[in-house]
Amino acid sequence: MKLLKKAAAALLAVCTAFGCASCGENTANAMTVDGYDVRAGIYLYYATSAYTEAMSVLRDGGQNFDDVKETKEIKKIMKDATIDEISAEKWIQNKAAEHCLDFVEVEREFDALGLTLTGDQLAAIKNETASNMSYYGKFYESAGIGEQSVKDIVTNNYKQNAIWEAYYGDEGSVGVKDEDMKDYYAENHLRIKYIEMPLKDGEGNLLKADGKKEIEKMADDFMSRLAKKNGSEAELMNEMDFLIDENANYQTSISEAAVTTTDEDGKTVTTATTAKVTTNEKGETDTTADAENDETTTETTVTTTAAGQDGDTTETTTTVEVTTETTGTTTGEDETTATTAKTTVTYSFEKERTLAVSTTATKSEHEQEADTTTTEPYYTPCKTVYEWAANPDTPLLKPEKILSDDEETIYIVVKMDIRERITEDDIWNSSTRESVRTEMYSDAFKDLMREKADALTVKRNEKAFKRYKVLDLDIMGYQEALMSYYYSMYGGGMG
Repeated sequence: MKLLKKAAAALLAVCTAFGCASCGENTANAMTVDGYDVRAGIYLYYATSAYTEAMSVLRDGGQNFDDVKETKEIKKIMKDATIDEISAEKWIQNKAAEHCLDFVEVEREFDALGLTLTGDQLAAIKNETASNMSYYGKFYESAGIGEQSVKDIVTNNYKQNAIWEAYYGDEGSVGVKDEDMKDYYAENHLRIKYIEMPLKDGEGNLLKADGKKEIEKMADDFMSRLAKKNGSEAELMNEMDFLIDENANYQTSISEAAVTTTDEDGKTVTTATTAKVTTNEKGETDTTADAENDETTTETTVTTTAAGQDGDTTETTTTVEVTTETTGTTTGEDETTATTAKTTVTYSFEKERTLAVSTTATKSEHEQEADTTTTEPYYTPCKTVYEWAANPDTPLLKPEKILSDDEETIYIVVKMDIRERITEDDIWNSSTRESVRTEMYSDAFKDLMREKADALTVKRNEKAFKRYKVLDLDIMGYQEALMSYYYSMYGGGMG
């Protein structure tokens, strides 16, 4: 978990492109932190990271880099730019120095805690270093960043992870409790199941009054059917699943049953239909579509196989069994015997949605200065439904009919208890636990390391800072290598 450093893949040893051997002796190290000599290659690695950070800050402030084609054009912009009332060049140098300070603090803390890396970790470091050199080697060479510096950076990241585990891991000194993490997850996630009923025809056009009434009538019918299952969670969930499929079949029917005709001018006209859907006890759906302005009626039968709504994502398809007992008596020839009958009802989580609670992003200091706006959060399935579900006073297992904020969709929604799913055989797996752990404690960890780093003594080698001009870095070459890396790893760009 790279909590302190966000450099993109690898960057970084000694002087190469920046000077000759005769003058390199006095500038081989960029700075000394707590007696630890930070090689120039490590500084240049972090300078590259800081360069991209500076460009991001300037973009937030309105600077446009979209039309820039060459590094020299970026350099020209950066030479005239200022960030936090200092030159962009100075800002990059300071940020790189800060990263170097963090690097040394990790080295010092790793040793102070008596930690070691495993054989598997050392092998992984070797492989990552080789991979980084294969993608960024050309840039490294031009920047004066050697392979040993690359390896040191990769190793430092593994050491940082080990420090994190020593403090916040399962056996860490902080004593992170699983119950606390479960509480945090429950407070920041919602669990819902919903039926989505668009007020649109098969062509995506908004329905007129009569068409809307038909959908509203169907939604009311769904609500009535759900009300009959209100005594049992399992039966309610199964009925929701059944209605989700029935609604999906209806949406398919009105899309496929659109009638195409030709008007007086010979132009093609598509007339959407309304449809009445009924589902028999075998799960077969009878759909009768009546074309508007047409006396003919088309009947279509659609058989469903429990297909979910488009876009539904679930962490698991766990099936829950709910057992109820019924006690009665059986009378024989000579005696009366008490009997107990068990009925098991099952339901799955397949059609559920687990949503993270949205928070409004706080603008950065630079965004506030530039008076930029943050992006409106994306709500699933819409803002009105989300706000209903996020309200702590919303009752559980009580279906609600909700009109979307754009008034183009009716939703029937049920909110369930998220805690029922926070179990080891469901969503509380190792990935979720680590994600929650990071979200809960990463800031505290960064603050701890920052406090320790700030206490270290720092001495810059001004000759090195003057010699290694950060604006001379081939930032376009780095970005091209970065894009190549992402394309190779993910089959596409960074977006």
